Amino acid sequence: MKSGTIICLILTVGVMGILYSCAPPPVVEEETVLTPEQQKALADSLREAQMRELKIIRSFAYSHYNNKNYTEAARYYAELAEKDTGHVFNDYGKWAQSYIQMNVSADSVKMVYEKGLLAFPEDAYLHASLGHIYRTQGMLDSAVVHYEAAVKYNPEEIGYRKTLAELYTRVNRPLQAIELYRKILEEEPGNKEVSEILADLIRRNLSLDDYINSLEEAVQRFPDDTQKKFDLAKAYTDAGQNEKARDLLLQITQVEPNNVRALEALGNVQENLRNYPAAIQACSKILEIEPDNAQVMVSISNCYRQMENYPKARYYARKAMGIDSRLGSAYVALASIYEAAADKKTQGKPPTYYDKLVYTVAYGLYRDAKNTGDYSVMEDANRRMRYLKDSKLVPEYADWFMHQNDKDPTAGGGYDWIKPNWPELRFIETFLNEVSQK
Repeated sequence: MKSGTIICLILTVGVMGILYSCAPPPVVEEETVLTPEQQKALADSLREAQMRELKIIRSFAYSHYNNKNYTEAARYYAELAEKDTGHVFNDYGKWAQSYIQMNVSADSVKMVYEKGLLAFPEDAYLHASLGHIYRTQGMLDSAVVHYEAAVKYNPEEIGYRKTLAELYTRVNRPLQAIELYRKILEEEPGNKEVSEILADLIRRNLSLDDYINSLEEAVQRFPDDTQKKFDLAKAYTDAGQNEKARDLLLQITQVEPNNVRALEALGNVQENLRNYPAAIQACSKILEIEPDNAQVMVSISNCYRQMENYPKARYYARKAMGIDSRLGSAYVALASIYEAAADKKTQGKPPTYYDKLVYTVAYGLYRDAKNTGDYSVMEDANRRMRYLKDSKLVPEYADWFMHQNDKDPTAGGGYDWIKPNWPELRFIETFLNEVSQK
């Protein structure tokens, strides 16, 4: 019995050992499958969470920037750029400005702009800013690339175009500089600096014939391009080919009757051709569009003077002076009327005392022109004053001594169109007082 029992126990223990020494069967979990709607909702939730984080970082950055704590601002803008993997916020400009205010190296600032352009490759400001750094570092070719991009993405910003034109001249690309400066001058016709730069570029890099040839080809290629016709007309005028210029300008004004620039150019060309009635007609159309255009009134005055219609010439010169009392050319125009009238009266013969009084009115108006501060006429006014005095066309002491009480230029005859009470004639007494003291 004992041996059988022992054997039975051994077998029982063996079976139990086998059973409990084996690993338990694996637990099989059911796989979770999201529907497209659930997947979208999860993605939206993640994006919203990321956007909240980005907005918080951006808020901190702006707060520090606004409070001029540029070190902290730069740190937060750097964090924002790193986490904004979707390129939502373009604050690279403020990040770069923070570095600039911290006086960090230009290379660090440049790095910010480069990072910005990786995220926002069509941002004109970032291109121009990076181009500015390259420009200051003398890396002009790289500067050109980025300013070209700035102009491409923001063509309305004239400052970008001015810098690009200047860079074109520095990297020896004068034809592109000329083209760009011409367009700038169209928008800023009164910009004397640009006008002088453009004139110098054309003079140094193009012969007038070459320039005209290139414009003629452009007009043939684009016959409906009014601007190219206008450029060619101006080139013809510069070359003294006034008839060709007139024909082109007439074409332009037929299509664009209110084109003031073309009408002004047409008036100048007609004046060059001595067709003064046609010049007046063109200028009169401008006054219908711009009633207070004082410079156009000066042009009309000069035409009437050439036609020896001195009363009308004076009317337009005085009207121009009334609109713009600092317009030196208006005073020169009025002075020229009196000088021309006296020249006609004397016809090269020695002037009488009364002729000299008419020349004196011109002398006083040239002095007024010089005193307006209008630099465009100062040299001419000075030259004409010297001519009248050196040629003894204005009274000297002996003249005054013999005619101390004669101050009316019309007393000697030949000047019926002059009224003694006109304001410009008051200078006669002033001048004679000066002469009498010598």
